[in-house]
Amino acid sequence: MNSSELDRALRYRSRMMSVPGFSLYRGMHPQGTELPKHMHQDPTLCYVLRGRFTEYVGGGAVDCLSDSLKVTPAGETHWNRFDASETHGLRIDVDRERFADSREIHRLLNERIHVSGAHAGGIVNRLLSEFDSGDDTAAIAVEGLLLELLATLAREVAPASSAVVSRWLREADEMIRELYPSSIALSAVARAVGVAPATLARSYRSAFRITVGERIRKLRLERAVRDLLESDDSLSLIALRAGFYDQSHFTNLFRRRFGVTPAQYRLAAHRRVS
Repeated sequence: MNSSELDRALRYRSRMMSVPGFSLYRGMHPQGTELPKHMHQDPTLCYVLRGRFTEYVGGGAVDCLSDSLKVTPAGETHWNRFDASETHGLRIDVDRERFADSREIHRLLNERIHVSGAHAGGIVNRLLSEFDSGDDTAAIAVEGLLLELLATLAREVAPASSAVVSRWLREADEMIRELYPSSIALSAVARAVGVAPATLARSYRSAFRITVGERIRKLRLERAVRDLLESDDSLSLIALRAGFYDQSHFTNLFRRRFGVTPAQYRLAAHRRVS
């Protein structure tokens, strides 16, 4: 199945919008359905608004959860199953020619990438709001937000400044990713890998382009976003489970990152798939 046939098959449950360099499709896949093997003529970004699905490619499988973002290169054959739940998503086809002179964007569009989309959640919320508005300036706003989304993703997946990351630094990163919901201190991580706290802080930022504190906050917010979208748990429980001191601390950091409160984010997510 090629991209045109796929679009025709999904047209009855999709909405579409085109702006210079991009085509957007917002659609729904019922639970228990599948898309047979197909490919896209252009690189695509897919953001899971609600639900989840499994994508099969190259003999492997990727579980795409709510609020995750993936990039599929042009011409890559894959197929999808929607067994777990009804799934709502936003697909963005990108015209590679528009970014022929941008090395980082060109590299991004030619790699298979799957990441948590929490870092882009605020952009996607604004994008959907403009997508639905239908006013005369919506296309301009959508184009600007799509460019911002590409730049954000390119920075997120950019390779480390050094091709080789020290073993102790990888161990520190693994420790942070495992223990972030608990009360974790820079000094404790440094002691565990046998370096001074200042050395860890400096080397971590140089290698991963993010500070230890920023990494911990990012992981906690990503966990909180998943829980907001996939559960009906209280905000206080979500905050505690993700590692925040209390609900107030959680709300303040969440608003600073996404521009809305956790309650507003959850409400917007439900509205955009209703």
